[in-house]
Amino acid sequence: MLDFFTHPDVAPFSIAALVLLGLLLIELVTLLAGKPLSALIDHAVGHDGLHLDAGHVEAAGGTALDHAVDHGAVAKPEGQSQGVFGTALDWLNAGRVPLLVLIIALLAAFAGLGMVLQTVVSTAGFYVPGGLAMLLVVVPSFYCTRHLTRLVARVVPRDESYVQSGADFVGLVGEVTVGPVKSGVVARARIRDRYGNTHWPRVEPADSEQVFAAGASVLVIEVRAGGVLAVTAADSRLTEHRAS
Repeated sequence: MLDFFTHPDVAPFSIAALVLLGLLLIELVTLLAGKPLSALIDHAVGHDGLHLDAGHVEAAGGTALDHAVDHGAVAKPEGQSQGVFGTALDWLNAGRVPLLVLIIALLAAFAGLGMVLQTVVSTAGFYVPGGLAMLLVVVPSFYCTRHLTRLVARVVPRDESYVQSGADFVGLVGEVTVGPVKSGVVARARIRDRYGNTHWPRVEPADSEQVFAAGASVLVIEVRAGGVLAVTAADSRLTEHRAS
């Protein structure tokens, strides 16, 4: 068995499997430490940084949205498409699972398909050359990754959070659940992050003159001392976007 995994033509797939195991181990250790590697990677590459699509930002307008843009919550559209790379990531469900999960799924598919191929061929007494074997499984690996990430997105508990800090809520629309939201009163809002996870952070009005009753839709525009989120009235079109 060890000879199979160390065979030169199987080695690329064995290496992929070892990298996969290493990433899983690191993810487990960092998860126990309270800072999962998957969340750190998403935060570092900006995978969780854009909460509203550019087309909607352009259409919404309004003071509240401009305030969010000024605070870096959303990006102004530049009339450019997301490109081939962005489209490929979307096809692989990058927005539905952490980027690390996508990488692990791709490694698993690549290693698994490659080893299955070499195992089947080895029964005839030879191996497919390593380079050719990788070419044969690379495309099927991406298709398998697409289905694996879709499955993960469905079975991962929805209350798991990939949000790193209060700053990650900036630009998101929420609904006041414990109110009213007014100066000097502890209030909470229900906010769903881009992964579909629900949070109930403390909120207060960005302007001390503002008051928002329970059930009102609010837009997070900044984070204040103690992690309290400053909110303002959400544009109706932002609310419709959240509901859809």
